[in-house]
Amino acid sequence: MIRTMPPSVVYSYRDNLYVNLTNRCPVACSFCIKSSWKWMYRGHDLRLRRDPGIPDVIEALGDLQKYEELVFCGYGESTYRLEELKAVAREARARGIRSIRLNTIGLANLIHQRDVVPDLMGIVDAVSISLNTADPDQWRELHRPLKAYAHEGFLAAQEFIRDSARSLPRAVVTAVNLPGVDIPRVEALAKTLGASFRLRPLLDGRGEGA
Repeated sequence: MIRTMPPSVVYSYRDNLYVNLTNRCPVACSFCIKSSWKWMYRGHDLRLRRDPGIPDVIEALGDLQKYEELVFCGYGESTYRLEELKAVAREARARGIRSIRLNTIGLANLIHQRDVVPDLMGIVDAVSISLNTADPDQWRELHRPLKAYAHEGFLAAQEFIRDSARSLPRAVVTAVNLPGVDIPRVEALAKTLGASFRLRPLLDGRGEGA
């Protein structure tokens, strides 16, 4: 595919502005649309040539007054770049953004080999954790984690959810509406961990990413 536009460091959708910090990811989810949508998202090319520096992201933020929320979410796991995330969030907060959210797979503690939730306190208002199942074997099947995260990933994600629910203003567990997933069981697990729950639609490979 010939790229005719520069990759998007930030991109808007509805009333929110999204920050695309990295394409690195500890999982290769079976339902992810980055391949079928050719790394596009609703007219934005999210395939980065390199991880953007803090000045690049801050310059790209522009006027934040027209947005309801700043969301760290691209086709990668933003918590790989925890310090950059914090720096950008602080700048966005100083510019008056109303709310800051992190969308994550929930493996940040394994990535950094420590509890990172304290790093997020005062930085983000909400975390949205893509858990998708209440079964550890199905979690591995759906998320196809890298070997380093396969054994402990499901439990680590639950610990991250529990700690986030205790320490941050809002923690939401999400599940894509996939065949064979016991959605009520995922919702029940989310509540046990202290988080709320949201069901997400399954996106397909037709049209909107092209």
